[in-house]
Amino acid sequence: MLITSNVFLLFLDDNQSKIDDVKIIFLDVGQGDATIVDAGGSVQILIDGGDGEKILEKLGQYMPLLDRKIELLILTHPDKDHMGGLVEVLKYYEVRQILETGIACETAICQQWDKLVEEKNIPIKYAEFGQRINVNGIDIKILYPFDNLKDVKMKDDNDASIILRIDMEDNSYLLTGDAGFVLEEKLLEKNINIEATILKIAHHGSKNATSNEFLRKVNPQTAIIPVGKNSYGHPTEELLNRLKNLNIEFFRTDEAGDLVFE
Repeated sequence: MLITSNVFLLFLDDNQSKIDDVKIIFLDVGQGDATIVDAGGSVQILIDGGDGEKILEKLGQYMPLLDRKIELLILTHPDKDHMGGLVEVLKYYEVRQILETGIACETAICQQWDKLVEEKNIPIKYAEFGQRINVNGIDIKILYPFDNLKDVKMKDDNDASIILRIDMEDNSYLLTGDAGFVLEEKLLEKNINIEATILKIAHHGSKNATSNEFLRKVNPQTAIIPVGKNSYGHPTEELLNRLKNLNIEFFRTDEAGDLVFE
């Protein structure tokens, strides 16, 4: 991958894919979060990976048989239910570049992550507002964090989630990590364009994320709730009622399985 200023240009192999092959897949990885942006053929961007080895099964299902490369891996924040599966991906796939916040993290899973990234000498870019990723007609814009957060200590790492918007053919997608009301208010205050056709609901349907004001601003046709069996009550009735009251169609990965948009 070549990085020029704040624009990512993905190197494609000789078997460059056709634009009409692109798709985005919200994966059922249990109580976790993982999304594949498939730019067609052998070009994949993986955003989060759930908490364990299930992501390997999903990659085997959706990637070409002999393709062992992930062109870009995006870690929204270092919670185990987003990061754990990415550690497994680092073990078995060639990752060509990583985009993350780089916030201070000393947990065991973060230490394992740092060790693998160093051993495999994977280039890292730290996320901040204005960065863009362009490949095969897919345009990904980083909307948060507003500034480089490398080595910053956070009281709650959910407050440092990468928020990004994907424009792909006729649809736009807003992916919000585990962002809660605090980050939503920051985006609303800056009047950033967060309108999207499809919204990935933050924090697996927590009651403390995805406010009515935020939903009205995004104005999605469809919402995706990545969730599995859990003890947190996700997705909460409060969140589901907000979606129902605004007539937003929604799908849960624990009920619908993988959700593919082409």
